[in-house]
Formats: sequence, structure tokens, C-alpha cells
Amino acid sequence: MKLISTLTALAFSFGVNAVEPIYVGGTQYSYTEADFNAIHLDGNVIGYETEIDVLLDEYDEYLGGYPELIFDVSGHVVGTIGRLPMKVEMDVTCSGKDIGYDADLIINRRGQLTPARFSIYNRLKTEGQCKKLKLKIKKMDSSTSDTEATIDAFNVNLTIYLNLM
Repeated sequence: MKLISTLTALAFSFGVNAVEPIYVGGTQYSYTEADFNAIHLDGNVIGYETEIDVLLDEYDEYLGGYPELIFDVSGHVVGTIGRLPMKVEMDVTCSGKDIGYDADLIINRRGQLTPARFSIYNRLKTEGQCKKLKLKIKKMDSSTSDTEATIDAFNVNLTIYLNLM
């Protein structure tokens, strides 16, 4: 009952546009740019980031310790480019611990723009410290200063499992 009361209180404490907490346990969560905040540099949007509460990274009596968490993050970015391909990166951390990083290019292939695709998979014990997951998608290197290169839309799929073996 205490858990339900705590979860209800947490649900009402988030703002209208806030991203709901992630429950460790295998549910897939999907996010779009509406769930992120823009990252600005010199008045231009160079990327997006969000921070999501993580619930249930807790001590397990059966295991006699903290379980290993399995992070599975994937997504893609659609954009507009200038003359050069746009370099885009995804970075995932949890309460300061590095979860993973991936980068790709949006390129013009025979007149059609191909999206940047990301895949991050990692297994690690956080000893109960994974409380805030931070997702960041942004242009990188020379693409950061290219005002013709824009991130138009993206999606991120995220699942966090407990490895109980």
C-alpha cells in the first residue's frame, strides 16, 4: 500500500509535459521530440535532451544484493541537411554513470535522406544508484555550426530489464 501511495504522489508531482518515470522490469517506453527539451548553441537548436526518473533499481533480498540492469535503447533521427551529411549522436547516462553512446550520419543517398539510427545495449550493476536516466540526441562536430542541418524529428525506444541470473 505504501508503494501505491508513493507512486500516486509521484504521478501528481510531475508537470503537464513531464516524462513519466521508467519502471525497471522490461516495459518498452517510446519517446519523441515532444518529450525532450531543446539544446541551444548561438541561438540555434543543436539537439535535445531529457531526464527521466527510474524506479525500482533496488536491493533484492532474494539475490542478496543489487541486480544487474540491462539497458536496451534504440532510435532514429530524421533531418534536413545542407551540402554535407549531418553527424548526430545519442548519449545515455543514469545518475552520472555512462550507459552508452552511438553516432550515425544523415546522408543524401540518390536524392533521398536516410535517417541516423542508434542502438545502445549495456549491462551493468548500478548498486541502486540509477535514479535519473538522461537521454541526449544532438548534432556533432562540423554539423553543430551548419545552420542548414536540422534535426526535424526523432524517436527513442527504451527498455530496462533486471538480470536475475
